[in-house]
Amino acid sequence: MKNAIQILFLATILVSCRTVSPELMHKTEMGTLYFPTYEERNGVYHRPNDALSPFVNNWYSKHLYSLGEPVLSNKTNETINVIRFTHLGTWSNPYSYRIERTKSTVTMTYNKTDGQGGYHQGKRIEHRTKIIDAEQWVSVISKMDSIDFWNMETHDKNMICDGAEWIVEALINGRYHFITRNSPDQYDGKEYAELCNLIVKIYNE
Repeated sequence: MKNAIQILFLATILVSCRTVSPELMHKTEMGTLYFPTYEERNGVYHRPNDALSPFVNNWYSKHLYSLGEPVLSNKTNETINVIRFTHLGTWSNPYSYRIERTKSTVTMTYNKTDGQGGYHQGKRIEHRTKIIDAEQWVSVISKMDSIDFWNMETHDKNMICDGAEWIVEALINGRYHFITRNSPDQYDGKEYAELCNLIVKIYNE
């Protein structure tokens, strides 16, 4: 009986520690930046694709760290297929949905903290992983293609003080790109919002 309890305890630990797949199990240190950073030149910030200002990078990164999420932007030399949607509402709890495809399975991971997206990062209060159908992965890829995701500008042209940051990252076959928009469901970003909402819908089905 004692041995059975020990085995059950060990199995529980192993399952709970499997936050990400083995391919993404690189230890993330506190203070790690999740995105490339662009620098200020001559008093003007130049905003290239797939890079953030130091302030925004630190802001996004602290929340992704507290969500228990892995860094994706530094894994372009690895065979990984991942799509992640992160939602940072100014006064609401941050949350993320991550879809990972391997040769045999497609999994989705949901994380949520008790922080506020525009302020403190908080602690993770929800963490769930489930297997989904490969067809659902295909439906997300199809939606990305329909909105020309890979050629969309990373940065939001709208300057909005509050609202919510909707961030989608994709790392597929060594290619990485991310987009961030503020409340796209309300401010000129309907198709992008549909992509984000599709990811949420798939998880909740």
